[in-house]
Amino acid sequence: MGLFIGIIRRRYLRMMKSTAEWQLQLITQAKRTATRAADQLMQVGTDYESDSVIAKKLQQRQYKLKLLEEKLDERMEELKTLIQGYNEELQSCESMINASIKDSFSYNIR
Repeated sequence: MGLFIGIIRRRYLRMMKSTAEWQLQLITQAKRTATRAADQLMQVGTDYESDSVIAKKLQQRQYKLKLLEEKLDERMEELKTLIQGYNEELQSCESMINASIKDSFSYNIR
């Protein structure tokens, strides 16, 4: 019975790990886009005087993009930790499966 539970658990963990990796990839792409947008705002912002309304709006948008990048970084770290946890649990599950297989095919000859 432990073998079947281990196999089911392994499949579930792989699905969860795959989902977390996909989310990590999406966040990486979003962070790259936000960084690019912030860089472009910095380039455009140099064309205006520092006291102008447009320059102030650009600074506000740049600040919001930086906040977004920080939130994305936090979420990326959470996902990396989660993926590491899934990897550790998968190793444990694999050892349980291997132990169950070994027990199933070992013969106690006395």
